[in-house]
Amino acid sequence: MRSPAAVPVLVLAASAVLGGCSQPGSQVEPAPGTSTGATSPACDLITPEIAAKVVPGIMPAGQNSSDRPPGSKAYLCTYSSKSMEGGLTALSVALISPASAQDISKAESASDCSPVTGIGDFACLQWTGHFRGEAGGASANVVLTAVRGDETLEMPYVTSAPMNGAPAPDGDAMARALAQAAVDAGWGNGSPLGVPAAPAPAS
Repeated sequence: MRSPAAVPVLVLAASAVLGGCSQPGSQVEPAPGTSTGATSPACDLITPEIAAKVVPGIMPAGQNSSDRPPGSKAYLCTYSSKSMEGGLTALSVALISPASAQDISKAESASDCSPVTGIGDFACLQWTGHFRGEAGGASANVVLTAVRGDETLEMPYVTSAPMNGAPAPDGDAMARALAQAAVDAGWGNGSPLGVPAAPAPAS
């Protein structure tokens, strides 16, 4: 069972990306969900084109290997961007394929996750960090978790905390963008996409 303060490991990894990353040169984009054998299946699923619909201008930032990282069950992929207005942003993807019954049960047991309809066999969204009133300049995190057949998908969308009077991150827009990315990647189940509202700002 996750608590709102228990930020998933991928959120921490995405937050680390916010500290600085390189951007590799352009590459051929495979069709969604189709592994080329040279890149991570997670990057083949959420392609640069799909990621750019979530965050315009976002670019690959490492974690694009056809091999799982040591000690990880998931294929990983990371994108990031930086702007004067929005600060630093990262989008991470973790795909477990095939997933074990334990992996699927873990994904479906996130009791603090709000249900999403229209994606896979199960999907939910979680808001953490700034959206839960965490102090100390906490990043604003939205995480989509989904299950489809014998695969699990986890996508944290992480942005810098608002500074210098900048507008607060829009948790609803971030959630809708993540959910639409999953559908664009082929994880829609034919039902209308239903995305829950972000939690009210903490007082």
